[in-house]
Amino acid sequence: MQNLKLEKRDWRPLLDHISRSDGAYKVTIEVDRADIGAQIQVQDVDFRGVSYDPKHDDIAIDAGSMEHRIHKPTDLLVAVEGAELVSLEILGEDKAVNSISFKPRMNLPDLLLPGDQ
Repeated sequence: MQNLKLEKRDWRPLLDHISRSDGAYKVTIEVDRADIGAQIQVQDVDFRGVSYDPKHDDIAIDAGSMEHRIHKPTDLLVAVEGAELVSLEILGEDKAVNSISFKPRMNLPDLLLPGDQ
């Protein structure tokens, strides 16, 4: 497995592609903060979409009956195995690590994967 750190300019195209992907995916969202430790927000719920809004500088993940928002994200890492998306890891301004894992893994076209990370 390889972890790729994306440039902010690449966030929106990748997240838009993930949201448009065909297939029924389940996600687990876990938030890890220094003050409370790791907390599962939702587990194995239907994935509805993920987006980045550069105007308000936030990422929204729609999963199950909830919308999870990360305000002023500082880093976006993509865990891939070959051309398959395993998970997203988003670091928020508050230093919380937001992990979103996908089941089954999502196939990503090569053009969306950064060359040299």
